[in-house]
Amino acid sequence: MFFPEESTKIVARRLTPMGRRVAFYSAIGSRMLLAALPLWAAISVCAAQNATPASAPAPVPFAGAVISEWRGAVQVQLPGSGMSRPVRHQVLLEGTVLDSRDGQLVLVMRADESEILVQPHTRLVIRAPQPSDWDALQIMLGKVRAYIRKRTGGAPPFQMATPSAVIAVRGTRFDVEVNGTGVSEVDVFDGLVEVASPTLPGASVLVSPGMSTRVGLGMAPEAPVPTREIRPDVEAPDQVAKIEFARERALQADRNWNGETGERSETENGEVVDESRESEQGQH
Repeated sequence: MFFPEESTKIVARRLTPMGRRVAFYSAIGSRMLLAALPLWAAISVCAAQNATPASAPAPVPFAGAVISEWRGAVQVQLPGSGMSRPVRHQVLLEGTVLDSRDGQLVLVMRADESEILVQPHTRLVIRAPQPSDWDALQIMLGKVRAYIRKRTGGAPPFQMATPSAVIAVRGTRFDVEVNGTGVSEVDVFDGLVEVASPTLPGASVLVSPGMSTRVGLGMAPEAPVPTREIRPDVEAPDQVAKIEFARERALQADRNWNGETGERSETENGEVVDESRESEQGQH
């Protein structure tokens, strides 16, 4: 059995003087290389630990919404589930479908606590904003009233979509209504709203307070006109969305609640107290 040193000596005897020098220095170089490997490995580990990480992508707003108030026959369909009654403070994640039917509800957006009042006979889908697509809602049919908190600095605008329009704002109050043919109308009460076509790049208009625009499927937004000319029945909001439920709360306070039997009483017009209100009554 030969050791490396003995092998080197045997080979060196058969070489010329110059060959012997080459063999000698080669053996020395190999030993130095083997000795240096652990040091190089340690240096590589330290370099990897101290390396500057790649710049992270811009943060995406917290997706989803929370049910703040509701009344009537509102239905909620969470991802992977069937339709069910809503629950106060229920978190609605991406992909949740809302059908207000003949009821109403107030959504609080998780990104910045902006409020969306969903009107009767409205169907929408909760979206998750992405770096290239900031849609937080997809309104398929019906009407919503939005109270969007103002955005400053480099914060991206709040954005919602309809079958025919993309609506972007940085803080304002406005209505969006989508009819059965996919035509969208935007009525602005405060601030500026940009309304664009999702299929025609560059086709957009800025809508100022007191003005409205319409957008058809595959069409550019119409030039804004005074809201009173096309929607004389629209009432501009003068309070936040939750205040619109103050009248409902007052009516609930007058309704009788039989705590012994647990039965729900009815109002003079036959409306049944909603489950969402019953919990409040039981706490007072």
